[in-house]
Amino acid sequence: MSSVICKNVIKIYRTDAVETVALRELSMSVREGEFRVIAGPSGSGKTTLLNCIGAIDMPDAGTILVDREDITKFSEKERIEYRRKKVGFVFQFFNLVPYLTAIENVELPMIAIGIPREQRIKRARELLSLVGLKSKIHHKPHELSGGEQQRVAIAIALANDPSLILADEPTGELDYATGRQIVRLFRDLHRELNKTIIMVTHDISMAVYADRISIMRDGKIIETTTPAEKSIAELLMIDTDQLLANLEERKEILLREIKKLEEDYRAGMISLDQLVQRYTELKNELQKIESELRKFLI
Repeated sequence: MSSVICKNVIKIYRTDAVETVALRELSMSVREGEFRVIAGPSGSGKTTLLNCIGAIDMPDAGTILVDREDITKFSEKERIEYRRKKVGFVFQFFNLVPYLTAIENVELPMIAIGIPREQRIKRARELLSLVGLKSKIHHKPHELSGGEQQRVAIAIALANDPSLILADEPTGELDYATGRQIVRLFRDLHRELNKTIIMVTHDISMAVYADRISIMRDGKIIETTTPAEKSIAELLMIDTDQLLANLEERKEILLREIKKLEEDYRAGMISLDQLVQRYTELKNELQKIESELRKFLI
């Protein structure tokens, strides 16, 4: 089991013309052995947060303590070792090697850390049995359903016995019923194996199986609660109200930016090329915001 504490984490992505703040002084704590679901819409920073906790990416500021070690201070070699031994990743896309069988796919992370073949095969069999695929260990990915492929991916994540499992939209490619089965499997594995699991999802209804639920918006955790304290309907209301408020706020900011851009051009502060480039970017984003608002009949 692992504990995770994020303190004032900031992550900014920069391109030539655009700066995107993905995480805004985000703070949260996950207890040892907890199953935490982080829910929020696309673009709220969920995947960025998971990537930072998993040392796939590094924040620009703040600390991330995993078992009281600040992983933001790790060298590249230490990050690789951390990812191999302490963290198991489950992604939206199953990432299975298509020409290998289920059991061979599960063996791969164990090969990377030098586990002997006999020991690898024994553990891979046990894990595939644990996720309900005992009879399909020699099937290749194309012979498995989407839900079965995700079960193989979960077994892969468990292969090196990590103390922390990070699941990024693991139900995103599955139908609703299969998705719920996968989330129940996470809950069962969390209880049986005493793993700390952090799962992010855009579908808040999947959070019913978690110990605690965090709602994420615009790079911040805006609320943390439990299924016992708030129903899914109440969480959806929080989610929707906050989403609308943020969309309206962003729309106003964009309109002000467009107005200032036009004023700067008329004042000779920027060139026509600069005006066109930035104006196009702002208008495209504004159209997306207005499209989202129309879904709420606003």
